[in-house]
Amino acid sequence: MSDTTTRNAAKRTGLILTIFFAGFFGLAIVWVVPEARRISREKNQRLAEARLGADMVRIAAGGITMGSNDGPAEEQPLHDIKVSEFWMDRSEVTNEQFERFVKTTGHITTAELPRDGKPPGSWCFRAPSQNGVAAWKVWVPGASWRAPQGLGSDLKNRDKHPVVHVSYNDAVAFAKWSGKRLPTEAEWEFAARGGELMLKYPWGREASPSGMFPANTWQGDFPFKNDAADGFAGVAPVGSFAPNNYGLSDLAGNAAEWCSDWFSASFYAELRPVPDRAAHRNPQGPDTSSDPAEPGIWKRVVRGGSWLSGPADFRVSARGREEPDFTAEWIGFRCVRDVAGK
Repeated sequence: MSDTTTRNAAKRTGLILTIFFAGFFGLAIVWVVPEARRISREKNQRLAEARLGADMVRIAAGGITMGSNDGPAEEQPLHDIKVSEFWMDRSEVTNEQFERFVKTTGHITTAELPRDGKPPGSWCFRAPSQNGVAAWKVWVPGASWRAPQGLGSDLKNRDKHPVVHVSYNDAVAFAKWSGKRLPTEAEWEFAARGGELMLKYPWGREASPSGMFPANTWQGDFPFKNDAADGFAGVAPVGSFAPNNYGLSDLAGNAAEWCSDWFSASFYAELRPVPDRAAHRNPQGPDTSSDPAEPGIWKRVVRGGSWLSGPADFRVSARGREEPDFTAEWIGFRCVRDVAGK
């Protein structure tokens, strides 16, 4: 075989090997790069979920019978719902957390702006005299999340208290900033029941089991005297009471909580009938609002009762409602977040 033939054969062999290895590495890159990205995404997701787990609880998908058969008409009829998996804040959003949001965004809350012909301010509780001359719900100029009791008050020793004097709109703004959202009414009640189908309160069937007080609520002659048998005469630091079965605190009492749904007193009765009692999946609430007590005024759902509430108001099925720009020292919120990839 001539040298020329040998050289040509070597070149062909080299070319074949080059093509082979190029193809091999090309295929490897086509597989390895996406796989590496997938592994990186999963790692980042695990890290993100680990961070979420410090402040949030992952609630598995499931279903409950929502409402009550012995409460007001707005809680009836009983109906089955199912919700997808979601994350929920372990406790209500605190002053400390809300302050970070305000410092970062410059957000000005509803209570800090003039509205309805009033100067900046918000609603506060004031115990009336025994003859009932004064109302307990009082508009206090200067009251806001920064000054919970009005001008001259501040957040000293209140970092871990739930933020209050926040409107629905303020809560939505915070939720968006934090990559979360407000819970639907169905998600809120599902979480409050803690996996128990017919629970009356987040901890069981009795408001005060064995004479104990499992939440920061009102004890005494409302609104004249709060006996504070639970240890608190106003809002308490979040997590001051035992969590429910899901590890969620303050789902009854402390601060009432905004939900994303419009309130309609007849919504449960008007839900589209489902064949064979199949569950409604992830109900989002009605498209409009209707409160017979104040016709024509649109309101959002408020859940959980507050430190001003008696047993009727902190049942897991109890439905509150307020206008989206309403603010008071007894209303705050907590957030939820969808599970990635769900």
